Amino acid sequence: MRLIFTLFLAIVAAGTNAVEPPNFIIVYVDDLGWADTSVRMMDSDPDSASDFHQTPNLEKLANRGMKFSCAYAPAPTCTPSRKSIQFGKTPGRLGYTFVHDVLALQRNLQWKDEVSLADTVKAADPSYVTAHFGKGMSGEQMNTIGYDVTDEIDGNADNGNFHGEFISLKNRTPLPPDNPKRMASLKRSSVDFLTQHSGVRPFFMMVSHYAVHVPHAARADLIEKYRNLPRGKYCDDDDYLPLEKLPKSKKISSWRLQYAAMIDEVDEGLGAIIDTVRSTGQLENTYIIYTSDNGGGLTPNGTLRGGKANLYEGGLRVPFVVAGPGIKPGYQCDVPIAQWDLLPTLHDYCGSDQPLPANLDGGSLRDLLENGNSGNIQRDVEGFVFHYPCYFAPPLSVIRLGDYKLMEHLLTGEQMLFNVKLDYKEERNLIEQQPEKASELKASLSRYLNSIDAEAIQDVYRARLDELDRFESMAWKVHFQVIERAQGDPNLIADAKAKLEKDLLRFEQNRADCRKNMQGKSF
Repeated sequence: MRLIFTLFLAIVAAGTNAVEPPNFIIVYVDDLGWADTSVRMMDSDPDSASDFHQTPNLEKLANRGMKFSCAYAPAPTCTPSRKSIQFGKTPGRLGYTFVHDVLALQRNLQWKDEVSLADTVKAADPSYVTAHFGKGMSGEQMNTIGYDVTDEIDGNADNGNFHGEFISLKNRTPLPPDNPKRMASLKRSSVDFLTQHSGVRPFFMMVSHYAVHVPHAARADLIEKYRNLPRGKYCDDDDYLPLEKLPKSKKISSWRLQYAAMIDEVDEGLGAIIDTVRSTGQLENTYIIYTSDNGGGLTPNGTLRGGKANLYEGGLRVPFVVAGPGIKPGYQCDVPIAQWDLLPTLHDYCGSDQPLPANLDGGSLRDLLENGNSGNIQRDVEGFVFHYPCYFAPPLSVIRLGDYKLMEHLLTGEQMLFNVKLDYKEERNLIEQQPEKASELKASLSRYLNSIDAEAIQDVYRARLDELDRFESMAWKVHFQVIERAQGDPNLIADAKAKLEKDLLRFEQNRADCRKNMQGKSF
């Protein structure tokens, strides 16, 4: 009897260990390009990694886990991607498709009733503690969508910040030199959270970086590190000048030493996260995902065409590395995936007995993560649809279905077709050679856009012009208030008139730009 009881306790203990809930960490970098790290996203392409940037901790993560050669961000700009990854749905379905989506703002869309990544793990097991640190998703407080711990400041959904430039957005106090783009404070917040909870409760933590978005800022010691390294393929003499001596055209986008230093410090933060999880004995029970919210803000993006804010591969394809229990180590998976697959993936690994939300666009990556290229993904939709009815750029809809990608201009009807499995550099437009394939993809694209009642480009333009009318009306109202307070002071009146004239000129230029784009600016 004692032997039977002992065996029973052993079985119970083994069963308890077997069902220990896994932990999840997502490191979400801003504007990091497919080829911006030192990990080759595609073994056969040397230019799918940087020969200048150093990300040793990401290299270790990739050696422990799996990298994806064809992982897509939900959109070519940040805000729609950051909403999409939270809810497992395309930006088109959520009704927010580009930065400052004027139609969504006009309609006052809200997403508090959507099921988030945090909601998903907490529904599987209420003992999960969830955290979100860093850049939010514009207009939504993360603590209203399931996150227990955030770094939001005074209930501000944007953390009192914008692109990681200030201590407070309200008074524009700049961050100190030892905390550029809040990389140091994000590292501290994530390590503190893990120290408190890892090994005590199951957790899900998302670290959402402001780096490497412009305006660039980096620690002086890391800038000097890269100043003294051998030059990379895309570095030139101007990149090595102090910022104040750079040509005006390069101050924002191309100071490669700053850019490299930012990528390096983000990698330091990743290393600190891994070390902390390891020290708590939870590394083998933790899934760590590293990716970016859109394609690279600097060009070239390795061998990919285009970059941030357009829908070529350079604007959508991003680095994607995952390590964790059961994942094939040191493996390159070539099956296309999208970040809206992450919600059903976490649901799967949590062993949740709760139904998945309705109308998801993603599917669980578990079979791929455990079986590589022989694995399968089950989704309820055909392919990947990227709907981008943008008023400040060529408005496009794109579908990736199988090996092919169709791009269609929403005003002119112009189409481009690529076999992105064979031609991921998008050098050969097949629209004339394969019209039947284009028609097949167009039919799937139309079915999807109709099913979600996708934003129409003309509605977007009207919303933008209405917004500019509101801005102008507000400018006049403020002007009259200032004139009244000036009490006849000629200097104050002159300043008010100058400001109003400047604002009115800007609004009229914005209207002209919008109307020009409405005429059908090509790809």
